[in-house]
Amino acid sequence: MKLNKFAMAAVIAAGITSASAFAVVAPTNGVIQLKGELVESACGLAASSSPVTVDFGQIPTSALAKNKQAGNVHKEIELQDCDTTTAKTAKVTYTPNTVDVDNSALAAFTSGTAKGAGIGLIDNGNQPVVWGHASSPVTLVNGTNHIPFVAYVKADTASTTVTPGTFQSEINFQIDYQ
Repeated sequence: MKLNKFAMAAVIAAGITSASAFAVVAPTNGVIQLKGELVESACGLAASSSPVTVDFGQIPTSALAKNKQAGNVHKEIELQDCDTTTAKTAKVTYTPNTVDVDNSALAAFTSGTAKGAGIGLIDNGNQPVVWGHASSPVTLVNGTNHIPFVAYVKADTASTTVTPGTFQSEINFQIDYQ
């Protein structure tokens, strides 16, 4: 009888152990979000280029004294899957949401507390951007293309007092192909 009790205890223990080995573990769930846009164009805009983010970090107001520009952040617009049988060149037209009222060559700060300065761009041909006018043409190659530009911060005028604070602005761009 003692052996039977011992055998019965072993069977029960084995059952509990095997049941825990088959215990249900909760699954991990997630989501893959997919998005894009099909366009009838010579090139597509890479995801990294919409929007292109320019972070100037912290710029001392003294860096803008005597009409100097500061920041000078080099960025680029990336085009993907370009087809040169469709177009050979591209030109970019930049247009800010708001033009600086004291210096029309600069995009205005549209939010934040900084005042007395704005943002300008140098195009791929190393020329100052004139808002609403096409940049120097870029010769396209099949595949990936990069259109560089430089963004900078500048005081509205040489005599402007620049007020420190945060700022944001947006500049839209349109790429036309020839």
